[in-house]
Amino acid sequence: MLFRSESGAILLYLAERYGGEGQNAAQRGLAQQWVLFANATLATALFVPSNREREFPRLMEVLDGRLSQGPLIGEQWGVADCAVNAYLAYLPIFFPQIDLSPYPNVQATIATTQQRPAYQRVMGQR
Repeated sequence: MLFRSESGAILLYLAERYGGEGQNAAQRGLAQQWVLFANATLATALFVPSNREREFPRLMEVLDGRLSQGPLIGEQWGVADCAVNAYLAYLPIFFPQIDLSPYPNVQATIATTQQRPAYQRVMGQR
């Protein structure tokens, strides 16, 4: 079984080894911040029912604003986007009852993620 912390470590390793990300300490720090946010804060807000009720709306509001600016780090989709979007893409699958209309940038990000060829290969059409 792969734990969230292991998936985050794997993502960060792959980003540094093959993705050309993390050229300096500031970029590596931002990447680590977003991966930790995804695996600790966002995952808990989604998958722990009491946290979903309390934390989810606040996180989605902040995340929606940030996503309006484009990729989370730099100009291109990268490790931070992969980590965060992996959880966001679960929303329509596991929580179809959640109304995402107040978060248009989150909705757009989910749709863009679902159109990525790698997502479609792994997840298929859902």
